[in-house]
Amino acid sequence: MATLVFYFEDSTFDVYSGKVVDLSAWNHACKVADIKNAIIINKSSQNITTFDADMDIQIVEEIPLFEGNVTQLVTPTEISEATSLYDFNHETDYYVIGPASGWKGNYFSDNYIFIPQHTTAAAYGLIAGSVVMYDRFRRLWQ
Repeated sequence: MATLVFYFEDSTFDVYSGKVVDLSAWNHACKVADIKNAIIINKSSQNITTFDADMDIQIVEEIPLFEGNVTQLVTPTEISEATSLYDFNHETDYYVIGPASGWKGNYFSDNYIFIPQHTTAAAYGLIAGSVVMYDRFRRLWQ
């Protein structure tokens, strides 16, 4: 069973983060893709609680060490050996969606994926994460 890992930051850093409604949107992204485990890296000034009693959710302050196959989402030009999301088979234990400020060279993954797009700009984590989760559904259950 895969785990979705994402950052929760103050909305001054990421306009799609820092609010309860943003956690609700992550919850819906998990539901679409049958994700039952999440790790929230809380970089906000808030004390947050889990958003779904049916999920196993950990709230941490720093990115944890992972055991298993890790897939890190990057921008299209960030890592030359990254795989297009549309060629990715979704065989992973962890999907890791980065902070609003980007990875800044902190690459630690077994797999790197990117979302094909018309620009090199990075999408907000919540939007990119939702795209990845919908593609997981498409690939595994369609």
